[in-house]
Amino acid sequence: MRGVCVLLMVFDHFMYDIADLFDKAWIATGKESVIQIVHLAQEYINNSLLRSTTQHIVVWIFALLCGISCSFSRSNLKRGVQACIIAGIITIVSYFMDADIKFGILHMFAFSILLWWLIDAVCCHNKMITAGVCIFVGIMIITMNTGFMTTYKANPQAFAQDNKLFFIGEFMLGNRRNFFSGDYYPIFPTTGYMLLGAALGAMIYPKKKSLLPHLGKYDWYKPFAFWGKIAIWVYALHQVVVVVLLAIISFIFITPGNFVVI
Repeated sequence: MRGVCVLLMVFDHFMYDIADLFDKAWIATGKESVIQIVHLAQEYINNSLLRSTTQHIVVWIFALLCGISCSFSRSNLKRGVQACIIAGIITIVSYFMDADIKFGILHMFAFSILLWWLIDAVCCHNKMITAGVCIFVGIMIITMNTGFMTTYKANPQAFAQDNKLFFIGEFMLGNRRNFFSGDYYPIFPTTGYMLLGAALGAMIYPKKKSLLPHLGKYDWYKPFAFWGKIAIWVYALHQVVVVVLLAIISFIFITPGNFVVI
C-alpha cells in the first residue's frame, strides 16, 4: 500500500513539473502534440476531481501506514531522527532552489514518529496503554482541526498563513504573517491520523505477523513493496530525478539544445 502511494505521489509531481516548470517553453515550440501534453498536465493539476480527491486519500493512507509501521520498527527514535535530518536537508536545499519547504510531509512524519516514541516511553512501552493514549491524542488533534478549519472553509490555505494557529510557523517565523511552504502538511490534522494508525498497529499486529499471509502467494506485490521500503529516499530525491529526466527529454526531443530549467 505504501508503495502504491509513493508511485502516485511521483506521478502527481511529474504532472505538476510539466504544468508548472516546462509549460511555457514547451508551448512556445508550437508543436501540437507537446502543447496537448502540457494542457493535459495543467488540467490534471488545476481542475481534476481525481487529483483533488485522491491526494487527500493518499495522504491519509500514508499517515495511517506511518503509524502502523511504528509497531514494526526496531527503533522509532532512530527512525524519527533520520526523518528529521532528511527533512532538514530538504528545507535547506529547497531554500536555495527558491522552493522553500518549511514543513512538508516528511517534517510532519518526523514530528509524528517522535511524538509516538515519546508517548510510548511515557507509557513504559505498554502497547495497549500506548494505543489508548494515541487514540485519545489522535482524536483530539483531528477534532481540534475540525474546529479551527470551520473559520477557513472558503480558503483552507489560510490556515497555513495564520500563525496564530500554525504554532510551528509561529516559533519558526516570529511575527511574520505571510507564511509559505512549498510542501505543507500541518500537524492538525495529519498527525492525528498517524497516531490512530499507531494505535491500530499495536492492536492488530501484536505479534508482527501478516494478517493476510496468503495474499502474496505469487509475489505480485513485490514491485510495489520495493518502492514502499525505500519511501523516505524516494520522497527526498524523486523531484530532482523527475526534473532532470524531463530536462533531458526536453533537451533531446522537444527543445533541442535547451534543458529549460538550467
